[in-house]
Amino acid sequence: MSRISAEKPVMWGPSIIGFSTVHEVYGSGRQIDRPKLAFSPRKNALTIYFNEGFAAHADDLKKLGRYRHTVSCLYIQKIADIDLDVLTSMLKKSYQLAKKAKKQIKTVDDYLAQIPDQALAGFSQLRTIVLKTLPTAEELFSYGIIGYRHDKKRPHVFISVWSDHLAIYPVPKDAALKKRLKTYIKGKGTLRFELSQPLPTKLISQTVASLAAE
Repeated sequence: MSRISAEKPVMWGPSIIGFSTVHEVYGSGRQIDRPKLAFSPRKNALTIYFNEGFAAHADDLKKLGRYRHTVSCLYIQKIADIDLDVLTSMLKKSYQLAKKAKKQIKTVDDYLAQIPDQALAGFSQLRTIVLKTLPTAEELFSYGIIGYRHDKKRPHVFISVWSDHLAIYPVPKDAALKKRLKTYIKGKGTLRFELSQPLPTKLISQTVASLAAE
């Protein structure tokens, strides 16, 4: 990490060792500083942080070796089980992504401009479905994501993009439709669609229409 970033290690909290810094500003006004590269030498496993997620590293993960990972953390128990050249490639890519610090997002165009390459096609498809289902709706940037308003009140449908999935908010109230959406419901009000899976276009269109009618 020191070679990739050309920076000396710095402690971030009690256990995280980071290299270089990126400052991010979100549409909500929230601002954070975080290391561009970071790891934590914990007792059970070496933890390496990939804040962008792993969608951009899918091919490398297949060649990496033995590991576990969550949304943004890679866990390695034994360095000997890992292909270090592959890991280095992943860290270089992660560093380059971190260098593209997000500017403050205020408009739909700003939001679209910051979508990661691996998510662009999927989000474009989701956005097209919504616009075709609600052709007269106003598209606007609201609550840090994209919303759709078809009257003079508040937006009824929201969509967002992440490094490894797309989301629609909220979950429709229609009981029958909600049952069909069961596998996509995460938490109380989120529909999550993995980038690695085809979008259920007809079901999404029905969902958007139902939300707009509520």
